[in-house]
Amino acid sequence: MSSYLCLTDYEKNLIDSALLILMQKNIQYSNQSTEDFIQQHYQNFNLTLFELCAKIKSPDFDKNMSLSSKEIKSIKKGLTSLYSLISQKAVKKKEVNQKDDYKSYKLQIIELEKKIGVIEMA
Repeated sequence: MSSYLCLTDYEKNLIDSALLILMQKNIQYSNQSTEDFIQQHYQNFNLTLFELCAKIKSPDFDKNMSLSSKEIKSIKKGLTSLYSLISQKAVKKKEVNQKDDYKSYKLQIIELEKKIGVIEMA
């Protein structure tokens, strides 16, 4: 099963950022592991995420390309990681206007997750 997802440039950039954060976490997990098969798993997953980033950033993504359920789950996992990172930064910030910026950013992530959730249910 595959689903088409029409994304704005801003949404594509959010997903790209989310997937890059997820890749960084995978590198950390891989480096912490002493097991070769676990390190290989994270390396393979990062390759998949890198290919997904390229697919989403492709100029003809909205016209010709669709996402598999596995790719949608990876995007949602990345958005969750991004949301978590933003939440941590918002807690650390003392300035009110920056906290408001983080809240706005988090709301945009939530809306994108909802948009992807609708596609996932189809």
